[in-house]
Amino acid sequence: MRILEGDVLAVLPTLEASGFDACLCDPPYGLGFMGKDWDHGIPGPSVWAKVFRVLKPGAFLLAFGGTRTHHRLMCAIEDAGFEIRDCAMLFWV
Repeated sequence: MRILEGDVLAVLPTLEASGFDACLCDPPYGLGFMGKDWDHGIPGPSVWAKVFRVLKPGAFLLAFGGTRTHHRLMCAIEDAGFEIRDCAMLFWV
């Protein structure tokens, strides 16, 4: 096991293709949280294509999304080549 630290957009291109079994991530929700620049939008298909490249065929992606913007996230992930299999809707209290 190894832990990689850094900006995902900088680290992903340095990784070998098809080297990971799964991806668990919590990308920006695109809600403009507290006016922060990092939450201005949903990562687009080009970002998810980079994730797709490093995952093994059949690997799982679990990406958290905001309740108001998860549909945009799912479309971007699907446009990058992933097959949407299921969606778990959880409400944070």
